[in-house]
Amino acid sequence: MQRLAFFDLDDTLVDRTQGFRACVRSFCSDLGFAEDVEEWLLDAMYERAYRSDFDRLRSEFALSAPTDELWQRYSSGMAAAVTCPSAVLSGLEELRAAGWRLAVVTNGAGDIQRAKLARTGIDRRVDAVCVSEEVGIRKPEIGIFTEAARLLGVDGLSGGWMVGDSPEKDVAGGRAAGLRTIWVSGGNGNAVEADHVVSDAGEAIELLLGMNGVHA
Repeated sequence: MQRLAFFDLDDTLVDRTQGFRACVRSFCSDLGFAEDVEEWLLDAMYERAYRSDFDRLRSEFALSAPTDELWQRYSSGMAAAVTCPSAVLSGLEELRAAGWRLAVVTNGAGDIQRAKLARTGIDRRVDAVCVSEEVGIRKPEIGIFTEAARLLGVDGLSGGWMVGDSPEKDVAGGRAAGLRTIWVSGGNGNAVEADHVVSDAGEAIELLLGMNGVHA
C-alpha cells in the first residue's frame, strides 16, 4: 500500500493566526494607516487573503497606493510572520525518508501560500504543492485531493491521509475523497469525526511515522 500524506498549511504546518495579526499590525503601522483600516483588514482577511481584498480596501478608504504594492507588501510581511516548528520540518524529512509521498494541499492565493512555504522551508521537504487558486478547486471539494495525487504522480488516493485543522475542509473533505484523516485540534476537543485527533502537526507526523514501524 502506498504511503501518501496530504498536509494543510495554515494553522496546521504553520501558525497563521498569530502571524496574521502581527502582519496586519505591522503593515498598517509601516504605511501610517489608521486603526479603522487595521480593523477592516483583520475582519476581511481573517480566514483567507487575496489580492482582490486590497482592491476593496482601496475603494473603502480611498487609498492612493496601488493594489499591487499593497498586496506585495502584505504577502512579504505575511510570509515573514508565519513560523513552522523545527520538529515539524524534521518530521517531514523523516516521513519522506521512510517512503511517504507528501503534498501540501491548501486553499488560498498561490503567490502568498508559496511565499510562506519558501520562507519556512516546507517546500523543500514535500514532494508537491496544490494551491486552490492555482488549480481552480477549493477544499473541501474532492477534486483538489485528486489533483494533489496527480501532482505527486501517484495512482489515486488509496491508503492516503489528510492532516489539517479544519473540520469541514480537511476532515470532511478528506473523508469524502476516501482519505483517512487526522484532525489537528489545537486543543479544541474531540467533537470532530476524524480517524485520529492530535494537538498539533508534530503529533500527527509522529502518528504517521508509527504506522510503518519507524517509531514504536
